[in-house]
Amino acid sequence: MKDTVYGSSNVLIRVYENDLLTRSHFERMLAADNFEEAANVLRESPYRNDVDRIKNDRDYDSMFMNELHQTFEEMFEIVPNKELVELFGLRYAYHNLKVLIKEEIVEDDLSHLFIPIGRYPISELRQAVRTGESDVLPVEYMDSIQEVRAEYEEYQNAQAIDIILDRRYFTHLRSLADQTNEEGIPELIETFIDYNNLSTLVRVMKQERTKNFLTTVLSSSGSIPKEDLIALADEGFSAVVQFYSRTDYRQIIERARDSESGELSTVKIDYEVENAYMKRMREARLQAFGPLVVAAFIFAKETEVKNIRLVLSGKENGVSADAIRERMRFNYGQ
Repeated sequence: MKDTVYGSSNVLIRVYENDLLTRSHFERMLAADNFEEAANVLRESPYRNDVDRIKNDRDYDSMFMNELHQTFEEMFEIVPNKELVELFGLRYAYHNLKVLIKEEIVEDDLSHLFIPIGRYPISELRQAVRTGESDVLPVEYMDSIQEVRAEYEEYQNAQAIDIILDRRYFTHLRSLADQTNEEGIPELIETFIDYNNLSTLVRVMKQERTKNFLTTVLSSSGSIPKEDLIALADEGFSAVVQFYSRTDYRQIIERARDSESGELSTVKIDYEVENAYMKRMREARLQAFGPLVVAAFIFAKETEVKNIRLVLSGKENGVSADAIRERMRFNYGQ
């Protein structure tokens, strides 16, 4: 689509950005003496009507998930390219697929685990899982469902559900990015998949898992061939460092290495990957036109909700402000 198509939706998004919580809001929440005082800070924000409920029943997880649901519904309403919004909500759809498939296996109601976000209703996903057919869902969803069904029917391994759907998610994500026909979106998603593959590679190597396991969990949809990553695992961490030092991801590797031992830390890798992606979103927010403004706002809203939950949960459980702050990530609205 032409960048100008996003004119009206991006104007609305700029208005919504004004309602995002600021760094000041979070610092005041962190400085609060207890849970109630931290929640009271939200009275000066768009969450003001929910403060009493938060303090009384402390069911803030469902409340903030509903906030995200409303954000996505608004984006589906105002953004001209629905595939773009679907793209950034796809991980919730795959979470729901995992829950639905496990419901079938355990024959129990797991509806409390659903996340009401996605282009297609949970009822449609449920029918597809139960029957293996759908006249509504695109082929990518059905391919994912069919692969999991076939794998479970043959091996009866419930753990494979998460592994397969996590891999299928990235395959679907890349396919959907291409389908948006939006400049910059496939490249953004490819980078996101590269980040995930790097984290996965280092973590699996640290755990000394088998090559077959690594083959299963790595995605083939990034810019670095999956076969090259598997070969690196055989050569050891020094080979991983040398390889990535010649790529666009060299700064992540450099910052994730221990300054004395030279060892790679999975915690630092994840931290640097998150920071790198956040930097991309900050840059996207500066675009005057086009789809990246949508991507940046959705990311900012998700980050806001995550940070509020972190602070409230920390305050509820007596975690220090410094310990909470270490786990937080601040986006452009904060």
